[in-house]
Amino acid sequence: MYYLPKILLCLYTFLAWNFLNGQSIEQNPWKFVMEKKRVKIYKKEVNGKTAFKGIGIIEGTPEKLVGIIHNPSRWKFWIEDFEEGKLLERKSDFHFIFQQVIDLTWPVKNREIVFESVLSRVGPSQILLEMKSVNHQGATRKKDRVRVNVTYTIYRIDPLDGNRMQVTFENLSDPGGRIPSFMTDWGSKSYPVSIIEGLRKEIMSPLQEKALLPE
Repeated sequence: MYYLPKILLCLYTFLAWNFLNGQSIEQNPWKFVMEKKRVKIYKKEVNGKTAFKGIGIIEGTPEKLVGIIHNPSRWKFWIEDFEEGKLLERKSDFHFIFQQVIDLTWPVKNREIVFESVLSRVGPSQILLEMKSVNHQGATRKKDRVRVNVTYTIYRIDPLDGNRMQVTFENLSDPGGRIPSFMTDWGSKSYPVSIIEGLRKEIMSPLQEKALLPE
């Protein structure tokens, strides 16, 4: 039971990202799927592809959470099947371009994602991380990898009382190649849980530093 989910998780590749890319994603309502490990999971169909969302509570501060997401040196500690990754360019304090590679089980090719991450503040307290696939001269294409196209990934961080946050993770992406429908269904149910559970564990690490947040 472990190996099949592992392959799908990689095919979806994470931490990737967005702006809505001209698509009105809110036209279709989210459908509640289930709650697992204190993460509420939702999904919906957008132009023939499955978007998924997870909502969970994480103890800690937005500064440290953003620091984790933007720290390639420790991605291996909370992203499943992570092989390698790096910062390609820092355009500003709140705009970065990254590269990630996910190790898949043979004969499936490894997946790669090159994405930008833009950090902003919405209102007095909400923090928004918006990510999407981009091209970058520092990331050359390799034949042994398939590049994932991430339409968008969003981390919405809402601070709560008691040193807690409500974190909403949304993703719509094309992992490349043909993915069976049953694997897509598994991904929509399990990937948000993997992300939020990974962040819950990593935020406890004293080795993670806080990020600068916009005013």
